[in-house]
Amino acid sequence: MAFVATPGAVVDQTTLMKKYLQFVAVLTDSNTPDETKLKMMQEVSENFENVTTSPQYSTFLEHIIPRFLTFLQDGEVQFLQEKPAQQVRKLVLEIIHRIPTNEHLRSHTKNILSLMFRFLEVENEENVLICLRIIIELHKQFRPPITQEIHHFLDFVKQIYKDLIKVVTRYFESPQVIPENTIPSPEMVGMVTQVVVKTNPERGDSESRTHTIIPRGSLSLKVLAELPIIVVLMYQLYKQNIHSIVGDFVPLIMSTIMLQVTLQARQNKLYNKELYADFIAAQIKTLSFLAYIIRIYQESVGKYSQQMVKGMLQLLTNCPSETAHLRKELLIAAKHILTTDLRNQFIPCMDKLFDESVLIGSGYTARETLRPLAYSTLADLVHHVRQHLPLNDLALAVQLFAKNIDDESLPSSIQTMSCKLLLNLVDCIRSKSEQENGNGRDILMRMLEVFVLKFHTISRYQLSTIFKKCKPQSELTATEVPIAAAQATPTTSAPPPTPATPTLPILVDIVFLLY
Repeated sequence: MAFVATPGAVVDQTTLMKKYLQFVAVLTDSNTPDETKLKMMQEVSENFENVTTSPQYSTFLEHIIPRFLTFLQDGEVQFLQEKPAQQVRKLVLEIIHRIPTNEHLRSHTKNILSLMFRFLEVENEENVLICLRIIIELHKQFRPPITQEIHHFLDFVKQIYKDLIKVVTRYFESPQVIPENTIPSPEMVGMVTQVVVKTNPERGDSESRTHTIIPRGSLSLKVLAELPIIVVLMYQLYKQNIHSIVGDFVPLIMSTIMLQVTLQARQNKLYNKELYADFIAAQIKTLSFLAYIIRIYQESVGKYSQQMVKGMLQLLTNCPSETAHLRKELLIAAKHILTTDLRNQFIPCMDKLFDESVLIGSGYTARETLRPLAYSTLADLVHHVRQHLPLNDLALAVQLFAKNIDDESLPSSIQTMSCKLLLNLVDCIRSKSEQENGNGRDILMRMLEVFVLKFHTISRYQLSTIFKKCKPQSELTATEVPIAAAQATPTTSAPPPTPATPTLPILVDIVFLLY
């Protein structure tokens, strides 16, 4: 049964809309305390879904968007999380982000985007992250025409990458000690930081207050991690206009993934492990950006291939063991990069990739969840460059993937892949052994032993299970009986011939190559 709105319900909804319009109007009233504005906006936020379904929603939007933008533009940027002014600004931005991206919002897109782009340079980290989400949603939905602000945004991102080495030095190499009973500037902290300040330091029993400082967005590593996806979105929307501009990011990407925090800095008592994870996350997101554009700018990337290889190996080595999600993103980006012709640049470093502590790391979660992805990525690389690998690297490949064949903790697909890869290496091992006068025969013998042991495992533990799943003769259907009878060996008075030894083409090929 369809719902029929009663006159009372309409009146109540109209009254509610008027009430919220008054709340929004109060935002620009300088005489109203921030605490009152916060309570009003919290009520609007809690009931915003009901507002969007109202018949007066379009009119409501026409009134609130200009008020919101005026309030944000005229208000002062805040860097203390506890301040009501910051909480109101953040809440208003969240409400803007929650506005449905339909035709009612289209006419306001230009003004909203203009302010959001401006805020990226001045706002704090929390608010900038919301601004970035707003920019993404509006561009995805409305695909506005390119403006000078987009060019300015790309220049802004470039500058952040150029200044990153200074930021890393400030946060890790030369961290500043926050003086006691002082509130640090947003430039001093790399992440949201709490400090305890006494209201009256001269008194021993003085009351203490906790302040939470939010870093400036333009110096935030969390913000940096979100910027590449927006650059990719801009390229998808305005490819013809910004193709050359995005190409300028290639050397900046290389210098970014090459950055690393020194061991001495990581042993410093002021070293911030959580902030370091944000730094690695920003580098991996930047590498993912490279993975997206690598085929488009492959010639340009090729000029920095050595830096790319070194940077990727550094990331694999430095990625914290407890951040399995970051290592997964890193492996996915590497998988895309290794599908290009630039994979040959990794040949001199293959011995490092065969080291599981580098490829997978030492984290428990990473080892439990990422081994299939890591092994398949490495196997694909080895398969394509196997003709160029020296015998020592081929031996390392055999050693690594031979273990996988009998590892029941791995999916059967990875075990099968490992078998196929080893077979593809047989001829390479033989030829390289002849060229280098090496021990290829010993490697092939070990490989043969692995296959024999695998067949033994299958026959001992798995064949019985397979046979149990087969239907016995008594359960065959009427149509299946003639087929089974035709396949059966006829009984004769003469003794049955000795069955021929089953041939195993795979093993025969390997044995043939051994001799």
